[in-house]
Amino acid sequence: MYKQSTKNATSKYFTSVKTNHQQIKPFNRLVTIKRDRSQALLRFNKPVILTEHKGLALLVMTDTPDKKESFQFFILQNAVQLNAGVYFNTLSLTAECKLYLEPSQNEEPQIITLKEAIKVEKEIKRLKIENVFGLDYQVYSSGERILNHPQNYYELIIVDQGQASIEVSYNKQILLSKNSAWLIFPGQKNQIAFKEEGMTTLISILFSGQGLAESIAQRPIHLGHRQIQLVSRLVNLAAISEDKCPFYYDEMVTSLQLILTQIHNGENKTETERSTSMRENYENDLFQSIIDFLQENVGQLHQVNDLVEVFNISRSSLQSLFNKYIGQTPKQYINSLRLKQSKLLIHESKMTLSEIANELGYGSIQYFSRAFSKEFGISPSNYAKSIVK
Repeated sequence: MYKQSTKNATSKYFTSVKTNHQQIKPFNRLVTIKRDRSQALLRFNKPVILTEHKGLALLVMTDTPDKKESFQFFILQNAVQLNAGVYFNTLSLTAECKLYLEPSQNEEPQIITLKEAIKVEKEIKRLKIENVFGLDYQVYSSGERILNHPQNYYELIIVDQGQASIEVSYNKQILLSKNSAWLIFPGQKNQIAFKEEGMTTLISILFSGQGLAESIAQRPIHLGHRQIQLVSRLVNLAAISEDKCPFYYDEMVTSLQLILTQIHNGENKTETERSTSMRENYENDLFQSIIDFLQENVGQLHQVNDLVEVFNISRSSLQSLFNKYIGQTPKQYINSLRLKQSKLLIHESKMTLSEIANELGYGSIQYFSRAFSKEFGISPSNYAKSIVK
């Protein structure tokens, strides 16, 4: 990715200058850039001004042409004044690319030829999610099993609550706990067993794509806070109708691609990159403790003040932690957690909707119903009717 030559950019080779878009530029100074590579560099003895006109041009600069490491690259934005004596050239980033080149006193440039061409380095998009076929959010009881036969699509399995045992071979089982994921590649088969007492909620996403590395398959993947939030958003999007959210599918594909991209990037980090400061470790442990506490006590303690008192932390520090790790306010997260808990209670308990609303601290069934409908796109009563118990 290239930097832009805006007024905030800094370089020893140029300074940004203000442009008057009303001013008519000399037509003979308009240059069309057609190539994305070149072996030539220009040099003026006096400052020269470059101004963007159409498309995007890549400005390449150096003061020592024989040293490749000295080259700097900027996308030309607005206008810049190159220092006297700087070697430079412009390459095309877009199909149509035009700019104004205005030397001082109509000076002609010195042109030198490089041994090796300079060229536009284009980023490669490695991972692509093509289609999201379906997302299923199911509750399983102890003793149930799922047999996944080999298919020609990918399946991402995420444990939302409880535990699931993945049987990868006759004598090898891997236990997945809450917020763990498992990616099944085309042609692979697995059995999933639910042995823990109580209920396990599982999210299954079926999709097709390209570029996924086999190194992330057939192994447990622990999802981070931001990935968990993306999964939650995916579940909500799957329940939204197109007339309410016209671009819901675009967001689903983008969110799934972001989750898988982050998983890949985490896989490729070095040990040095993985290490963090003592402060970072402290904040991470504190935040995880807060999340664990909320999940265990959401029915009894669900106010921001409860967290302030229990963890002896200021509201501003609490706000900063939540914003840093999940991009939400504490209140938003607590409300989302309560509504997820209400889904589980509708599934596995015999409580009425009024009792569930009271259990989770909602002032009335009407308030609970409005919050549930806004979060999941369906009323709690209709959701309860859709469940076969």
